[in-house]
Amino acid sequence: MKLLKYISFVLFLLPLKVYASHIVGGEMYYDCLGNNQYRVTIKIYRDCNSNGAEYDNPLLLGVFKKEDYSRVKTETISYPGSEILPVIFSNPCVSPPSDICVQEAIYTKTITLPPLEEGYILTYERCCRGPDIVNLYNPGNQGLTLLTEIPGTNSGISCNSSPRFTNYPPLLLCNNEPLIFDHSATDPDGDELVYELSTPLHGGSTFDPKPNPPNNPPMNYIVWENGFSETVPFGPSGSISINPSTGELIAAPDLIGKFVVGVTVKEYRNGVLIGQTQRDFLFTVFNCEIDIRAEIIPQENLPNYESVCDGLTINFENNSTPGKNYLWDFGVPGTSTDTSTDENPTFTFPEEGVYTVTLTVNPGWSCAETTTQEFEVYESISSFFDQPDGQCFNGNSFDFQGEGDYKSDATFLWEFGQNANPTTGTNETMNNIVYDTTGAFPVNYTVFWKDCKDTYTDTAIVFKEPKINFGVSNEIFCQNQAVNFIDSSFAQTKIYYKWDFGDGNTSTAQNPVHYYENIGVYDIDLTITTKRGCERTLNMSKTALIEVYPSPIADFSISPQELTIFNSEVEIIDNSIDSDLHYYQLTPEADTTQRNLKYHFIEGGYHYPYQVVSNSYGCIDTAIREIYLEPYTTIYVPNAFTPDQRKYNEVFKPVVYDVTDYTFEVYNRWGQKIFSTHNTKEGWDGTYKNKIAKDGIYVYRIRYTNHLGIGEKHHGHFSLLK
Repeated sequence: MKLLKYISFVLFLLPLKVYASHIVGGEMYYDCLGNNQYRVTIKIYRDCNSNGAEYDNPLLLGVFKKEDYSRVKTETISYPGSEILPVIFSNPCVSPPSDICVQEAIYTKTITLPPLEEGYILTYERCCRGPDIVNLYNPGNQGLTLLTEIPGTNSGISCNSSPRFTNYPPLLLCNNEPLIFDHSATDPDGDELVYELSTPLHGGSTFDPKPNPPNNPPMNYIVWENGFSETVPFGPSGSISINPSTGELIAAPDLIGKFVVGVTVKEYRNGVLIGQTQRDFLFTVFNCEIDIRAEIIPQENLPNYESVCDGLTINFENNSTPGKNYLWDFGVPGTSTDTSTDENPTFTFPEEGVYTVTLTVNPGWSCAETTTQEFEVYESISSFFDQPDGQCFNGNSFDFQGEGDYKSDATFLWEFGQNANPTTGTNETMNNIVYDTTGAFPVNYTVFWKDCKDTYTDTAIVFKEPKINFGVSNEIFCQNQAVNFIDSSFAQTKIYYKWDFGDGNTSTAQNPVHYYENIGVYDIDLTITTKRGCERTLNMSKTALIEVYPSPIADFSISPQELTIFNSEVEIIDNSIDSDLHYYQLTPEADTTQRNLKYHFIEGGYHYPYQVVSNSYGCIDTAIREIYLEPYTTIYVPNAFTPDQRKYNEVFKPVVYDVTDYTFEVYNRWGQKIFSTHNTKEGWDGTYKNKIAKDGIYVYRIRYTNHLGIGEKHHGHFSLLK
């Protein structure tokens, strides 16, 4: 670390301490627009760190005749707002004060000035300056006047624009290091410019800080403190000069404080002086102490650091203070291109290794500081192992082979869990690991090298031993009827089946269905196999599990098979064989146990009566037939009903067949609808709003589509009797 102590540095237009806001400088220039129009620009600088003199609103611009200084007029210029100037300081050895604040307001206005033989003088006055200016006598009572001259017609110039300064001076300079500043101006007309140090003009007073109207020229000069002047504004031991041709300003102050400086640029055309403009500004000189520290954040303290195996790319972090310029050298042998000037660079090393990284803060300056730090750079390591196949519990023994990308001198740690024997291991290959129970057990394989490690996790699976068992769901086994075999075997992996039904037939289904063609007694054999993980083959035989009994043969005849509504009776004759019990389901509403019978079908369409027969063994068989009744719409409506809860004629319901889109409604004598349905099987029970309706005459309405697809309507009267 270096500790450099300078006596002082220079700050342009900037205060060190917090005082009431004061005027700290300014300048004025103009542009001729033609037709006697001039655009006047006034730049005013003030301390913005407190609440002293505010910007004028409006600003008062005095216009005077150059010949006799008589007043022509006073122009007012509205306040345009202000901006805080940026702190510009290029010396990396110095940290500027954090409380620097200077505002700039730029007033502009276009004014009309008729041609005048001797020309014009423009002025702006404002008081007051700061009370702590070193080179002025009683500075708090001295103000500022900005002045510029417009040449008259006697100069032979009809439309002139004044010069204006080009650059904003640097803010800071450490003492004994000269300030070299381009203080030149430009002239829109290309006139010759000559520069000189000058005494700034005084303006206003503490009693009248902004004179209204502005005072007539000639203006008074500021009063220098003893030992100071326009050529020695820093005192006799300091120095300042300006090149009259180029405007280059060189200054070297050696006193602490604030100093007023004036620079005047004179405008010549054809060797004749035609005007001049002055810039009035303030330098502030500080003692400063420099403490430069170069520091590289160590590798292990970087935010994303995990190990030296984080890869070949490192995001470096610079913890130096208070540097501004940096030079990194990453220490790659045989090259000079491994450098960076970034504050916090990222660098990718060409190969693994140990590198000495060098950081220089403020290279090339007297306050430069250098530090080094070693970085170990390696590719990441990785660990891996193939998951072993699962094993059955009985006789389980696992082998593990470590793999991955790591150095030859790496070390290892296996963690098999508390149910394993052994529970851990440190070899790259581990054999004969035995588990004392079933389950899925996490296995961790960790590789270590230097401070690097990588862990891979997978599982060792110990399966429960498979078990075999089966049964049947039937209670009776009948010839040519389904026998449902039920598997109740257990395994934690896929099971492959082979059934032997004892009659020469086999199956590989889990729960097969088999039909025995012949009566008799059969042995059943089941073999199961597990092929992955826990590999086992188990067999179970059940002797005389199945005894197949003879089945009856269902059969019946029905005639005729084509019917009409006028010829709807059929005769049913039983033709079954070896049957004891018989059952017929003729329609969803009609069934019987008669062996032979006659039956009337009512509704048109296809009907499918079926027969179920059984024998003494409990074996059954079923037969089904098809008949067709030619559809024909019929309707019958009764004329009365008695809802008296005597179980006879209690519901008023039309009898209809072979209709669709059916609607049946009941109305009372006042035309009020009291019942409605679309169901041909539903009728009115004689209630309305949960009460028995009164005796009397009621009206029905019926709508439907008949068997030919034609809509029909019926209505009439009926009686409710009690």
